[in-house]
Amino acid sequence: MSGKLQFREKLNGILELGKEKHRVLTMEDVEKYFEEDTLSEEQMELVYDYLLSQKIAVTGYVKKGGTVVEEEEEKNFPKEDELYLETYLEEMSSLVPLNEREEKLKQYFPKVVEIAKELHTPEFFIGDLIQEGNVGLMLALEKEEAEEQEILEGIRQMMQLLVEEQEEVKHQDNKMVEKVIFLDESLKNLTEDLNRKPTLEELADYMEMTEEEVNDILRLTGEEDDEEEE
Repeated sequence: MSGKLQFREKLNGILELGKEKHRVLTMEDVEKYFEEDTLSEEQMELVYDYLLSQKIAVTGYVKKGGTVVEEEEEKNFPKEDELYLETYLEEMSSLVPLNEREEKLKQYFPKVVEIAKELHTPEFFIGDLIQEGNVGLMLALEKEEAEEQEILEGIRQMMQLLVEEQEEVKHQDNKMVEKVIFLDESLKNLTEDLNRKPTLEELADYMEMTEEEVNDILRLTGEEDDEEEE
């Protein structure tokens, strides 16, 4: 069996272990599972990030490059967010717990809001962060005798995962915008040089892309190559 296939099986194994432990692992759990593989620090980082992407919280793990939040002036939120927070906090305070688990949930709802405020940026609706935080809270509480630090980390990690997913979407959107702008400039330059509309082959050669890649961008702009349409 190849090393790559073995490692993939180990990843599946640690994922299953995380599910068995109510989606909360410690760094010690992960390190012990991979102790025979002598993974580098960078490889362990990838394992932790993989677990986070699969919604498995890793107690004690802090993602490298994460923002260190320092004491600062109170944030100003958009009116929509302020209205949501006001309504949400009123609803949560009026909840009457029917059992011990609901009592625990109510106890941590304000903590979820605090962490959401801390991680909030103008690009995010704070309600989305709170919803993800509540998912992390419920997953953390599935583990019997979960300590407060584990619970808070579970809340934070779910929110951070949402932030990272949105940042990746934004990054991909920006890359596509850049390609569309480059296409527009290339079309303009070639049309001026040739005194006619360039062919798909000429455009692809000028942009140093494949014809398929150029056509994909053309479709986005509504200017799909005429030759392909015929």
